[in-house]
Amino acid sequence: MKCISLITVYNKKTLLDEMIDSAKRQKNVEIDYVMLDNSSAEFSSAAQALNYGAGKSLGEVLVFLHQDIEFLADDVLEYIYDYAVENPNIVFGAAGVEDKNFNKDTKILSSMLEGPKSKENKYNTIKVPTKAFTLDECLIACHRNCFNTIKFDEKVCDGWHLYGADLCLQANICSGLEVKAVPLNVWHKSHGNADGAYFKTQNLLAIKYKKYYNVINTTNGYVYTNFLKRLAQNLYRKIKYRKV
Repeated sequence: MKCISLITVYNKKTLLDEMIDSAKRQKNVEIDYVMLDNSSAEFSSAAQALNYGAGKSLGEVLVFLHQDIEFLADDVLEYIYDYAVENPNIVFGAAGVEDKNFNKDTKILSSMLEGPKSKENKYNTIKVPTKAFTLDECLIACHRNCFNTIKFDEKVCDGWHLYGADLCLQANICSGLEVKAVPLNVWHKSHGNADGAYFKTQNLLAIKYKKYYNVINTTNGYVYTNFLKRLAQNLYRKIKYRKV
């Protein structure tokens, strides 16, 4: 039987139950549920929790997903499993960005449904697996051997943002690994948000990867790795988003 691990950090049992209910309808896979209760703040970061969960998991294929994901067809996990086994050198997910350089026409790669109130298809831009620069954290999967090569960075991603982007950046500079967005029939029930903690982690990523990239682009925004450009960018943000 095809064994696949679902690894989720949760703090809202209702959303988790909806995700699990949809997972139980999946066919031709054996599901290893690694559900990490963080309602009491046992974990200080997503990277810490997910690395811990991966260590406890049993599946050949690992799926790191948010609690508010719902599988809309009964063959989604079988597709993920088969794709990971056939492509053990690829980190892949439900949504990502195509370009490492940000511009106003940056393409979001996704076919998933997104939105808290209805199953709204916000992005419908891919029909086949497509090379990506970074992926959204809502759902990221890979073969266990691939994950053991990179893992989540608990030092840089010490909060709840951009841990998936960092995983992709590691893969991009690791010989033999690739990153792709794949078309998945899932529903992500919320939109991402950028707060102060997000920008802190974004800056740490810029420092970590400054010798590799001029810009780090994600589904939630971008940051310059050059110190002076980043300083100007952050100053602009403080002025634009300051509370009146």
